[in-house]
Amino acid sequence: MTLALEAKKLKRTGYFPAFLAGGLLASAFPLVNMLVRAETFTALPGEPFSILMDANWQMMAMLNILVCICGACMMFHTEYADNGAQKMDVLPVRAGNLFLMKFVIAALALALMAAMETAVLAGCAVHWFPGYTFGIPALLKSTGFQWFVTLPTVMLMLVIASSCKNMWVSLGIGVILVFTMSIFPQDNLILSLCPFSSPYQTLAMAAESSRVPLLLGVCAAETVVFGLLELVCQKIRRCTE
Repeated sequence: MTLALEAKKLKRTGYFPAFLAGGLLASAFPLVNMLVRAETFTALPGEPFSILMDANWQMMAMLNILVCICGACMMFHTEYADNGAQKMDVLPVRAGNLFLMKFVIAALALALMAAMETAVLAGCAVHWFPGYTFGIPALLKSTGFQWFVTLPTVMLMLVIASSCKNMWVSLGIGVILVFTMSIFPQDNLILSLCPFSSPYQTLAMAAESSRVPLLLGVCAAETVVFGLLELVCQKIRRCTE
């Protein structure tokens, strides 16, 4: 019931079309890249899918993060506009459950984007690399990994958006964070584990440096910690209002 309520609130905000458009835009990037300079990539040695991931994922991940930032801001703009958050307090639902359902919706939308983008990368590999065949389990692992390492970013951005009644403040914080983290070297272990930086990691990169279990474990812990942080923030806000 709570999930349906959150989805209904987002129905008229353009939230779902925004994620769909973001997924299509990110998916178009490797396609355009191959149409313009396919010879550059087909001449490289290695597994075709990994070649395309290495060449395109940095930009695709940035687009994913920006869409998640905008989505989080849209979610909580509807809550604070016209005192919607105060009106929700009179309903028999807990604020923590509402926040969790927002995270579930954002995670599902992100999963759709990741699946769409992985499918396009695989399609490009099949089309431009003769004789290449992909395995469904390998693609599912790649999709799941890219989705999972982005979850801490999604959760942290939701916490930021819930703490700022002005949508432009939370949007500005998110944009500053994404561009700040993008300028640091992605091969640094500590930085690669941080939100707004972990989405740039690919499964092939992590496997090459034996960091897959570490990345997954840290991202899971960060997601839980940020979720608990939101519960603390909600209690503080109730005490100060």
